[in-house]
Amino acid sequence: MPTDDPQPKQRLRRRGGMHAVGKALGKLTAAAYGRRGFAEGDVIRHWPEIAGDLLARHTLPDRITFPRGQRTGGLLHLQVGTSAVATEVQHLEPLIVEKINAYFGYGAVKAIHIFQRPLPPRAAEETPPPARLSAAEQSSLERDLAAVTDPDLRDALEGLGKAVMNRRRRGG
Repeated sequence: MPTDDPQPKQRLRRRGGMHAVGKALGKLTAAAYGRRGFAEGDVIRHWPEIAGDLLARHTLPDRITFPRGQRTGGLLHLQVGTSAVATEVQHLEPLIVEKINAYFGYGAVKAIHIFQRPLPPRAAEETPPPARLSAAEQSSLERDLAAVTDPDLRDALEGLGKAVMNRRRRGG
């Protein structure tokens, strides 16, 4: 027979609740990024904002090395995918250094060391599906293609016609 306990058992409560994964990952990766010279990984995470989308698609910051005992005048090691991008980065080096230092708020980087290596694959960007043509546009396209007898050529020209009409509609 169970004995009646005069004191009710205290419920253990978990503390903290739910947390965002990004917040936890930031703490976990801070040590690894710190060893590579990146302050909390900010340069890597915000590289498209620092360098611009076009340059960020073809480059990847690898690490920043600083002179012994200093946190200024560092050397950014920048990975590029092709020699054409390497040449472009050489010409843009003063501008890139200026943007990085403006991001940090002090002269963190003095120069860039460029090395060429294939970049890791990026996640595919989803392109929006083409907009449907109106009935008038579709009938106009069909009239224009009525004389084309080859089915492969007709399909290719129809796709081209739809793309041109969609681009005109968007103002491009």
